[in-house]
Amino acid sequence: MPLGAPQGPTSSQWTIDARSVTTIGEYPVQLAITATTDNPNAPEMGAIVQQFVDLIARSEHFRLSGASRTYSYSEAVTPTV
Repeated sequence: MPLGAPQGPTSSQWTIDARSVTTIGEYPVQLAITATTDNPNAPEMGAIVQQFVDLIARSEHFRLSGASRTYSYSEAVTPTV
């Protein structure tokens, strides 16, 4: 089972998680945001996501829970026979 050369990174996925300060009963509203575009690996993407993260962090109405960029590499597996 030979492995090919790693290809990637592939299709970055950008996510931002936040919660409201205002609650419904005892519970805040959870927000899960996925930032997308036709090219999520574009160099400009990080700066735009950072601007949004900073906006939430400055808000008195929401609390930033986390933000991340995930991506993967892939390797083709070929038959040995």
